[in-house]
This record gives sequence, C-alpha cells and structure tokens, in this order.
Amino acid sequence: MAERLTEMVGYRAGLAIAERDILACLWRYGCAHLYPPRDTGVRMRSEAFEIMNRCVADSFVQPGALKAMRPIQRSLHDRLQDTESVWQTLGFIDAVLASAPQQELESLDTLRERGAGLLVTSMGVHSPATRALLRDTARSLHGDVLADAVDLVFSEEDFKDASDPWKQWARTVEWNDVLDLADLFTSDSVTASYGRFFDQRFITYLAGRYEDLAAMHWRKFEALVAEYFHRAGFEVELGPGRNDNGVDIRIWEAGATGAECQPPLMIVQCKRERRKISKVVVKALAADVAWEKARTGLLVATVDWSPGAREVVRTRNYPVQEVNGEAVHAWLAAMQSSDAGLWLPD
Repeated sequence: MAERLTEMVGYRAGLAIAERDILACLWRYGCAHLYPPRDTGVRMRSEAFEIMNRCVADSFVQPGALKAMRPIQRSLHDRLQDTESVWQTLGFIDAVLASAPQQELESLDTLRERGAGLLVTSMGVHSPATRALLRDTARSLHGDVLADAVDLVFSEEDFKDASDPWKQWARTVEWNDVLDLADLFTSDSVTASYGRFFDQRFITYLAGRYEDLAAMHWRKFEALVAEYFHRAGFEVELGPGRNDNGVDIRIWEAGATGAECQPPLMIVQCKRERRKISKVVVKALAADVAWEKARTGLLVATVDWSPGAREVVRTRNYPVQEVNGEAVHAWLAAMQSSDAGLWLPD
C-alpha cells in the first residue's frame, strides 16, 4: 500500500513522501483505521483502497479528490446552492440524451471503440459535439443560467474522472525530478526546479494543507512570498535570509532597469508566527520603509495583527500594510494549479 501511494504521488505531483506522511494524511481525514497492519496479510475492500488513495491525492496531488467520490448531485449542489437547479440541470441533460437521434448515439459508440478520448459519465457517453449540443440547446431554450449549469456538470464529471484511482494516473506536468516533501520543513534552500524562488509542488501541497505554513522553514516562507510577487510580474530581490537588516524582500515595478540602484516600490517583512503581530514589529518596518525610501511596506504573516499594531499604524499614518493569513491562503489558492493561473511550466 505504501509503495502504491508513494509512487502515485511521485508520478503525479513530483513529491517524494514517506509512509509517515501517508499515515499523517489518513489521520487528518479520520481514515487511519483503513491502513493495513504491518507484516500481515489482509483482505481489503475496494472502497477502502479508493478512500485511502483519494485522501492521499487530496493532500498531495489534487485538492478535492476525496469529495469527488460523492454523487454528482451533491457536488453540484455545493456549486449551485439550489436543489431545484440541480435536478433541472440533470433532468434536462437526460431528456436531451434520450431524444438524441439513434444514429448519433451509434456514431458516439463507434468513436469510443476507436479510442477518440470520449468521456464516459454517469449520464452516458459525451463527445465534444454532444457537449456543444447540450450547451447550445440549454442556452437557446432556457438561457445562460442553465447553459452554465450544464458546463458545471461536465467540469464535475471531468474532475471525478481525472481523480479516479482505478484509471491510468494523469498528471499535468512531466516532472524532471522528484522533490522531497521533508525539505519544506527542514531546508533553507530557495532554489526551485518549477518556479523562481519556491517550487510549484510545494505550493500545490500547501494549498490543501494551509495549517502546515506554521511548521514550514522560515526561509521557505520568505521564498513563497517572493514567488508570489515574481509571478505577479514584479522585479523581486529576495534577501540573504540572515543579516538582512529587517528587509526580507525588495520589490520594484515590472521592467525596472537597474532596479537594485533605485528605491524599491515596496519592502516586505515576512513573519511565520503563531502569536499576533505586535506594534513593535510594525514600528520597525515603518522605520525600514523610511530608510529605504520605499513607497510602502508589507508585513506578510500567517496570523493577524494585534489591535495595538493596527492602532499605531492608523494614528501615526505609517505607510505599512497588513497581509494576514487569510490573504496568504488566497495567494496559495491562486497559484495552486500547475496548469492554470499565475504559473505555467516552461
């Protein structure tokens, strides 16, 4: 089981994990009891294997893989927030498929036998042409709302299909190396094979395990923040980590030439803390902003500011802004996908 799951994560996510990581993941989802005991043979239901596979995929590869086990009706309800709309959408699709010309359905079966990459869903076989027919029919008869709901059905089914552990493993990137997950917590290296400062594979992991930000190496947290601004198009200088005079990152406008010779647009102080940020930290950053002649300072932390910190910024009109844990979480969500968003593989 350990070999199967670690191989899946290595192939799909490019991450090297250990059995202890698998067990920690299963404990997190309340499924550790499914893991087979050591050194004994055991009978295992296919459902137990699928649940464990999806738990591990959810944590390391594809956030949402576990939820994809749910019936399509429940997944759609989470997206549409309306039971009536769910049943109208599924009923519409069933009605159109039931009334489709027999010759069209026969041609779809023929294409499937030829390996045309069609999607087999709980509602039948849908070629790109059939999907377009359903979408266009929904729009012409009932408007954009139903057409968008039909698209949601397809996206949910595509995700369910892609996260199916019984099918051939799918990955969005041909990883050239394997990254040790333990490095996220122990290494101060800021080199990345898939990214400028922080590796995409760590981002995908943290997007689903946000609580691990507090345990990651402090230098890796600085690299994560630098990576975000780099992908947003800014010129970024990541400091040495130690003896940096309180300035972790300097940021200039995109395309700034000789940036290191100009006052930065922003300076950034990173705090991977468990306690709220005190006003002493904020006052020190304000002093650094003035010294660097920067326009503003960002204090990026995994926690919120204390009331005293916010008050001193307000009363003294410091050019300092709060970037708290909620914002960092949003950054991870924006960067988490390896085939969309702010990052694309070279």
